Amino acid sequence: MSLRRRLTRVVRAERAARQPAADPIATLEAAYQRRLEYIDQARRSVADLAVHRRRTELLAEQARQEAAGLDRRAAAAVAVGDDDGARDLLRRGIQAREQADRLTAQHAALDARVRALARTVGALEDRVEQDRLRLLALRADHDAARAALAAQAPWAAGEDTDALAAAEREVRELQARAAAHEELAWTDPDSPRVREALDRLGAEGAVERELGRLRRQVEGRR
Repeated sequence: MSLRRRLTRVVRAERAARQPAADPIATLEAAYQRRLEYIDQARRSVADLAVHRRRTELLAEQARQEAAGLDRRAAAAVAVGDDDGARDLLRRGIQAREQADRLTAQHAALDARVRALARTVGALEDRVEQDRLRLLALRADHDAARAALAAQAPWAAGEDTDALAAAEREVRELQARAAAHEELAWTDPDSPRVREALDRLGAEGAVERELGRLRRQVEGRR
């Protein structure tokens, strides 16, 4: 193998590796949409053919009515002795009947074709409906599997576990620091908390002294 060919293969492999992997569910959905488009085109074709069948049927009926009318006119011409006119009318009547026969045969062929195509389209519709149900089930399973994987993968990879452990460590450190500050606040005589407690004790002592003085005054009056 030449160097140039090997390099070409390497470049192609790198390009393929850089391209994101195709989503199989999206591929199936795109194929399903294409089937729907094909079936819609087939329906329109059958409808157009059915219109042509109906038009052929009407033309055949008109040709038969024309042939019958020409026969009546030929009979009337014979009754009045107009044999040449009767011959012309009879020739035209024969042509009209032949046209009616051709149109009738064409209508029969179109009718058979329309019926066959309608059956084919119906079978395709049934198959596509089954494919739709299968696609819905696959999509549900696919989404459920992705959700389960998304819920479990981070824990399995250890990313969320490490973050949780770090958060717990930080909470414990903050609690320990708060407890240390609380303990230091009581050991420091100049801390606001200790001064507040001493003030409360001083105030309580003043109240007790005043209460004793009032009691002594009351006893002295007795």
